[in-house]
Amino acid sequence: MNEILNVAGKEIVRREIMELCREAEPYGAGTPVLKAALRKTGHDLTDQELMRQVDYLEGKGLVHKEMVENRRLGISRCIVRLSPEGTDYLEGNGPDVAGVD
Repeated sequence: MNEILNVAGKEIVRREIMELCREAEPYGAGTPVLKAALRKTGHDLTDQELMRQVDYLEGKGLVHKEMVENRRLGISRCIVRLSPEGTDYLEGNGPDVAGVD
């Protein structure tokens, strides 16, 4: 039973990540913003857990990651954007995707 709840929780987190990226269009959302927003919805993920879920969604073609840097200011961020396929999925115009609620 615990494994089923764990899988369901991951599916919900993935959907939340996609919804947050849609809200942040066209600029995308940085991983610190995603992490803070997920924490507000009761999903307290480590950086590694968050990136694992983002990588999963990227592998399914639902989001794109981009590293953005400003060396002069010493800033490096991973920006996550919803892909056209991800938009179709959220709007109900694409096929069901296993692993995403």
